[in-house]
Amino acid sequence: MRFGLIVSAAFASAVALGTAAAQSVSGVSGSDVKAGEDSVEYRFAFSPDNDGREEAYVHRFHFQHAFNDSLRGRVLLLMGNRGGEPLDVQSVSAEALYQFLESEETNGWDSAIRVDGVLSTVDGRPDRVRFGWHNAFELSKTLDLRAVLLLGKELGDNRRAGITIETREELTLKVHPKYRVGVQFFSNFNTTSHVGSFDEQRHQLGPVLKGKLTDHLKFELSSLFGISDDPTDLDVRFFLTYGF
Repeated sequence: MRFGLIVSAAFASAVALGTAAAQSVSGVSGSDVKAGEDSVEYRFAFSPDNDGREEAYVHRFHFQHAFNDSLRGRVLLLMGNRGGEPLDVQSVSAEALYQFLESEETNGWDSAIRVDGVLSTVDGRPDRVRFGWHNAFELSKTLDLRAVLLLGKELGDNRRAGITIETREELTLKVHPKYRVGVQFFSNFNTTSHVGSFDEQRHQLGPVLKGKLTDHLKFELSSLFGISDDPTDLDVRFFLTYGF
């Protein structure tokens, strides 16, 4: 317990010292699928006032079900508000993840493909379909690397031309049987029709602390700091997962 409090305090200090990030409740998902590992998850993100943008809150709820050791489905609900406005539903979505490489057979490499669809409930925002490639590497007994590539297509009257391009990476170190600490890096390169300059893109970097509270309850605490001009200044995130 003492170790957990020390790690949490150190992480909170790192968050307080940060200066730039973008609001997001996206994670760097793993690639491993296990039959019977169903779960529900709540995610929260907060961005304070900055650069003329009002403070914003986002809440995400999802349920996932593993049909077998290769296929997992997930349904999601996203809610949010900005500048004290009422909380409302922003989108609903569904995704399927299929694992085709197992670490036990590939010397520590899990790999999966993902397909998802997002239906926006906010006027002016496009719907979206997306294809993802998820990878997880056991670099050592304590060091793990995750990497995700996402290619998407916007739909509707306000869609952007071209294919959207996103990447996510996470490097974590096991510092305790129940805790991992590390860093996450998120990039959104806009679309193939207009990639734009570095500062027109969305690049975010920040620390992450994750672990188990009980055999069934997991948490993830993180922040993202923008390293390009497009993101907002600070995003603090908290994820809580209950596995059945």
